[in-house]
Amino acid sequence: DSQRNDACCQHGADVLLPEKAAILRRAAEVASVMKADWQQPVTWFDERAPELDPDAPEGIVLRTATVDPNDESSGCVFLDHTGTRGCGLHLTAMVHGFDPAEIKPSVCSLYPVSHIGRRLGLSPDFDRYSCANDDGPSVYRITREAVGAVFGADLVEELDRIEAEVLKRRLPVLRRAASAG
Repeated sequence: DSQRNDACCQHGADVLLPEKAAILRRAAEVASVMKADWQQPVTWFDERAPELDPDAPEGIVLRTATVDPNDESSGCVFLDHTGTRGCGLHLTAMVHGFDPAEIKPSVCSLYPVSHIGRRLGLSPDFDRYSCANDDGPSVYRITREAVGAVFGADLVEELDRIEAEVLKRRLPVLRRAASAG
């Protein structure tokens, strides 16, 4: 029942082989923001049980390693390195001046949007995380750019159309007037 900051990263993340290759191309930069124990690229991925996925590029999905390889909820190796929280891959891009999308796995960029086949939705555990109860823009507005980068402009155009229809139908929220007394 407590807030879980960056909890989406607690179990590591799915990584496609081209995404792994992109991370490894920037290994020196990534290592520069990692804690000493995690600076070796050989420690960054859990290749013990690759998932065969015919829809994935090259047919395989790996996971990022977790801090404790025997505890899948111990946190992604890229989580929380030089700050109080956050993604080490994202930090690498900010420190070294390139777009985080170059090395950040698509599943991370899309979170809390998840996809199975041709269906988009919210990750089933989204409501447990710190970002779920934030006031502010909708999940779609926050992830719109990432959705477009992963799935293309045609999908974003269709989702924009659906969003506009939903917003037209939204009922106004009435605030209760202060009682006179």
